[in-house]
Amino acid sequence: MRDIPPNDADSAATPPPEADPDADKESIRESLARLVSSGRELAEAELLWAKLKAALIAAAVQRAAIFGSLALILLLLALVALVAAALIALAPAVGWLGAALIVAGALVLLAVLSGLMAKRAISSLSKADSP
Repeated sequence: MRDIPPNDADSAATPPPEADPDADKESIRESLARLVSSGRELAEAELLWAKLKAALIAAAVQRAAIFGSLALILLLLALVALVAAALIALAPAVGWLGAALIVAGALVLLAVLSGLMAKRAISSLSKADSP
């Protein structure tokens, strides 16, 4: 025969013990405290991540500014050398004064054209903002 556990009528008839309402309130308080603590830790970690990201971006921008400035300085030196070479090349044909006037006139013409292009670019930005 199979062993059948005895039917304990007393245990089936008795209701489960009442849950202590203070214990439930305490566990809810503990859960909320853990939730708040976890949220605070998450916020602190996010803030630390944002600061680290900002520092990395600032370092990259600083490097870009340094190398961009160096590139502009070298470009300016190259233009000075080009102007000197143009003066030296034109001097035998038209004289020193003529060479200086030709090179200066070309530089002024390039400056005016660049200024007009800049003005057009700025005015196109202001037209894009207006409805």
